[in-house]
Amino acid sequence: MKITSPQLSIEPVLIDDFSTYAQEYLLDETQIAEIKSCRQLIEDTEFYKIEIEKSIFENCTFNNCNFEKACFIDVIFKSCDLSNSKFSGAYFQRCQFISCKCIGVDMSETVLNNTTLEQSKFQYSYFDKTKITDVLFDHIDFTEASMTESKLKRFEAKDCRFIKNNFFKTMLSTVDFTTNEFVAPIVSSPPIELKGAIINTIQAVDLIGLLGIIVSEK
Repeated sequence: MKITSPQLSIEPVLIDDFSTYAQEYLLDETQIAEIKSCRQLIEDTEFYKIEIEKSIFENCTFNNCNFEKACFIDVIFKSCDLSNSKFSGAYFQRCQFISCKCIGVDMSETVLNNTTLEQSKFQYSYFDKTKITDVLFDHIDFTEASMTESKLKRFEAKDCRFIKNNFFKTMLSTVDFTTNEFVAPIVSSPPIELKGAIINTIQAVDLIGLLGIIVSEK
């Protein structure tokens, strides 16, 4: 699968205090573009409906912040901590999350297009009712995360941990789990979500119990 990389400015403006800088744009309802912000520590801050384009956030912490209904186009989050922040209803186009800590992040009802999540932790996160198109999960820990009633189109996962995930009403047809850990998903009964999913023989032994079949060890 080919994903378009973020289209960034050659010389972004370095922002030392992103929280203060962003407030003016939020008040004016204008877009932030072509910036780079590093080593920020921001907690419990409101960024509702913020719009950011062609920008980089590196080694930043946005803990328990509200990015509800925000718009991110051509944005890179690198080595950031976004834990417990809220992105519900946000839009992501040509974005990257690289080596980020996103434990408990709320990505419900978001739209993700041409976006990659790499070498990051998304345990206990929420991707409920998301629309995911041309998205790659690469070395993502998705343990006990929820992805219910989501729409997947050209979704690929490599070397990820899918453990005890709630996939209720998310159709996993054509998703290849063979290079991933895929254990104890929460699905319907019968497990219609798994129809057409690609799994290996070891995973099949674990998942066969979802069909009500008991495998004898005799």
